Amino acid sequence: MKKLLLVLLAGFLISGCGDDDPSGPETGGEDAAYYPLAVGNQWVYERNGSLSVGGIQLTTIYGMNITDITGTVTHESGFEMYVQEYHMSDTLETTGQFVYLDSTYTTYVRVTDEGFYSYVSLFGSDSVSVVPFPLQVGATWQLSEDPPITAEILSLTETVSVPAGTFDNCLEMRTVWVESGLTVENVTDFAPNTGRVRNEYTQTYESYVTTLVSELVSSSLQ
Repeated sequence: MKKLLLVLLAGFLISGCGDDDPSGPETGGEDAAYYPLAVGNQWVYERNGSLSVGGIQLTTIYGMNITDITGTVTHESGFEMYVQEYHMSDTLETTGQFVYLDSTYTTYVRVTDEGFYSYVSLFGSDSVSVVPFPLQVGATWQLSEDPPITAEILSLTETVSVPAGTFDNCLEMRTVWVESGLTVENVTDFAPNTGRVRNEYTQTYESYVTTLVSELVSSSLQ
């Protein structure tokens, strides 16, 4: 159970790859429209899901996620990145009992001509390529070796309806992690000039199944 909750709190799965030719945080051409980055940007999401065992729902999950771009910072290699802060607040309800979980973490993000990158540190070359540019339907790649995560672009024309509205021509991407009986899948939709609008998370471990859907409620973009 502890492992399940830890993975649940991890949220959107990211991993590392080297970037030997950094080119700054504000390039990427038209593809960069799916990842609008500016200081002061904020996205607010509602989160709803459940934990089931053997097909029987045991826990209801609901909460909020607020993502903010709070400033810029310089990596030790000399390129600039945006500071992206996440705050997630969830309630787990089981037979009238409540568990409240709060999680806050920071990543450092930028868009280059090669793709979207997210760093967990200001030092070293570990980074995240959430999706490589140019965007191509059917593109697959190894997002991470440890844990072993693969990624695929499913569509560039999805229409997605969430509390914040209906968004056309969305990029839809799937990531899958399979290891030691654990399977974690994320299907994520990004809208042009808005960013992430929806994420559907499914985790399966033996007879345990956790689902969590995050949907955009509002955004404030500079």
